[in-house]
Amino acid sequence: TASSYASCTLEEIREAGGEKAPQWFQFYMSKDNGINLDILEVAKRNGAKAIVLTADATVGGNRETDRRNGFTFPLPMPIVQAYQSGVGQTMDAVYKSSKQKLSPKDVEFIAAHSDLPVYVKGVQSEEDVYRSLESGAGGIWVSNHGGRQLDGGPAAFDSLQYVAEAVDKRVPIVFDSGVRRGQHVFKAIASGADLVAIGRPVIYGLSLGGSIGVHQVFDFFKTELEMVMQLAGTQTVEDIKKIKLRENRFI
Repeated sequence: TASSYASCTLEEIREAGGEKAPQWFQFYMSKDNGINLDILEVAKRNGAKAIVLTADATVGGNRETDRRNGFTFPLPMPIVQAYQSGVGQTMDAVYKSSKQKLSPKDVEFIAAHSDLPVYVKGVQSEEDVYRSLESGAGGIWVSNHGGRQLDGGPAAFDSLQYVAEAVDKRVPIVFDSGVRRGQHVFKAIASGADLVAIGRPVIYGLSLGGSIGVHQVFDFFKTELEMVMQLAGTQTVEDIKKIKLRENRFI
């Protein structure tokens, strides 16, 4: 999933990924719908298969360490250059340049003008599930933005089962935040996720070993997931979905 705040253009991302790496587009909406239409058109033209509306980061969290260190973005954000540059901006300034007052009408707007499935990212309650689906969302993305926004907010995994029950298999569910092992992938699928997204481990692999490091990260997840599946008596993803997790009171 390519972010609106990527440091490469969607054209560059598509060229690097080729046809074997279909892209979804994680959308931070502008306050200007004219700009939004332009960005959606570029995303669609470059092969986006779904639009992921970021609903859980409309302002920056209270990142005291960033302020103490004077952190600002060192690279441009060419995808959203029509409404912000990125370079030299704080995290909060970047988020505040996007639209804060999101509503169900935004889901309707994106679906109507992109003709692509819209996944609402950041859903953690039954109410937001109902609101999203009534607005035409084609999928639900359970996330707390990696725990980097609201200190004291619930872990994404603790919300997953409630969200899955509310969705009731009507649309696909994507889950992220805190996924570090193949066992975490297994537990997420058993709790209702159809797809598990991995973020920071891939970035760590890229930083330490380039493309080889990324391959090694995914190989690790695959190997451990297969091991857990074998030990749990499951042969397929559908088998995992039938597993009932129990609370371990001894941890």
